[in-house]
Amino acid sequence: MVSESNPLIKVKRRAGRVKRYIKRKVYERSIGKQYKAWLAEAATVEADTVDFPFTISILVPVYNPPIDFLDECLHSVLKQSASNWQLIVVNDGSTKPEIAPWLEKFAREHSGDDRIKVSTKTNGGISSALNAALEQATGEYMGMLDHDDVLDPRCIETFSMVVEANGQPDAVYSDEDKINPRGEHFELYCKPDFSPELLLTQMYLCHFTIFKRDLVTNAGGLRTEMDGGQDFDLALRLLPRLKNVIHIPRPLYHWRAWSESTALTIDAKPWAQDAAARAQTSHIDRTFGGGTVEPSRIHGLNEVHPRITTASKVSVIIPTIGIKNDKGNARFIDDCVASLRKHEAITNFEIVVVTTGSIEPVAGLTDADRTVVYETNTFNFAQAINLGRANSTGDYLLILNDDTTVEEANPITRMLEIGQIDEVGIVGAKLTYPNGNLQHVGIVMLPSGPTHCLISRPGKEPGYFGSTLTPRNYSAVTAAAMLIRTSVFDELNGLDTAFAHDFNDVDLCLRARKAGYRVAWTPYAHFTHYEGASIVRKKPAPAESSMFNERWSENYRVDPYYSSALNQNHPRMYEAL
Repeated sequence: MVSESNPLIKVKRRAGRVKRYIKRKVYERSIGKQYKAWLAEAATVEADTVDFPFTISILVPVYNPPIDFLDECLHSVLKQSASNWQLIVVNDGSTKPEIAPWLEKFAREHSGDDRIKVSTKTNGGISSALNAALEQATGEYMGMLDHDDVLDPRCIETFSMVVEANGQPDAVYSDEDKINPRGEHFELYCKPDFSPELLLTQMYLCHFTIFKRDLVTNAGGLRTEMDGGQDFDLALRLLPRLKNVIHIPRPLYHWRAWSESTALTIDAKPWAQDAAARAQTSHIDRTFGGGTVEPSRIHGLNEVHPRITTASKVSVIIPTIGIKNDKGNARFIDDCVASLRKHEAITNFEIVVVTTGSIEPVAGLTDADRTVVYETNTFNFAQAINLGRANSTGDYLLILNDDTTVEEANPITRMLEIGQIDEVGIVGAKLTYPNGNLQHVGIVMLPSGPTHCLISRPGKEPGYFGSTLTPRNYSAVTAAAMLIRTSVFDELNGLDTAFAHDFNDVDLCLRARKAGYRVAWTPYAHFTHYEGASIVRKKPAPAESSMFNERWSENYRVDPYYSSALNQNHPRMYEAL
């Protein structure tokens, strides 16, 4: 054996480190090329070169910002390529002596521009300042700009083009990034298209969002009791009225990250989480008649559980062929049923087990409410589930694999919290492998086909901007644990039996979306799935794959819940282009 101290070995190891370093740097340089080019182009934009026949009012509440940040903020509006903006600055009684003189000077310098309004009021908080600005607004749309942040010079032009192209939508929002005091950009957030279930727990619209001004004024403007979460509260109050919301996949807002901004850390404003909780509590009280909002295990996030508004019965359909578990002394189906009965204590449910032929009873006989024998020579998952539906009596169906066990309490209730929303047709759950790694946290449609997000990543993986931590919408979820309203299942004529083994769940989700329903996912319903931790992607049946592609490839190559600004290659998901 050659010693580690051998010079040749040392040279080889050093060469290996250099090779890995170069490879890593080349890899890192390929991330975000489009994003970097977009940022570079901003320097070439000329102000006031285009106009539109409507106005976007920009409200800026001011309270004690650093002067250089305030200067950059306001001048980012003056540098807009589009001229159809109104800038309304309200000094909310700043106590720093330099603020008022600076704003007076700014107002004098731009006194000839009737688009600019600067005023001062006694301190009343951010909502009070925004309402004072809103009273002066005349634009068809309004948006809020924090006194230390920056708009991209193409912001108003891009928003205006989108407004014109989409028939005057109720709201438009863009991606955002952060900028440090040295002007360096980082942490680009490529957001999904409008995701109402995500908005329940995360104010992801945030920067930059414009609403029709009439919607905001008719809702009573901002609420002072929600200071710190006033924009979140406004979005949640407007939610029932937002019928047409457009997302712009470009970072048109630069959020300043410094010691007094939550862009750097939630610890900068520890009361912000409490303010968000007030907004969320108000929303679920208003919408669901109650529920609970409490800090989650993740710092800065709240866990939201709406009250179940109606007494509902859930039929749990579990197909099985009676395979023994890895201990060899019981079946997976027995473990599955026992686990569900042990851990679901709130929602009324029945268990319908669909067996492939007659399986022999063993110790720990399955405690099902109903057992249906599915006589077949060739197993067809879709047929088995449809047969289970024919023998179910619930208002909802929970399709569940027999090789699952409950990981956290009351999973049916947690899925029903989201599934009860009228516009939601299907809800998926969090699935992890026995070793704790992620198996299912939503499915996105990539050019290569339906893809499990973050599969086989560590179970503590927070995902892309908390994507594994909060409920949200996806194009599809897996039928290994899928809740669907029975009326929706019937409306869609159940699972398509042409997909005997593969794609039947994704096909059902896409048909549900086509019919006008949303597909949602929640991390609060958590199962262990014994599918096999080493299986990352199995090869589907060629005939079913071909049929699925023929049916859906043209319509779903661009996933609304997975940004077009992100890499569409499976191994490089969630990397900026």
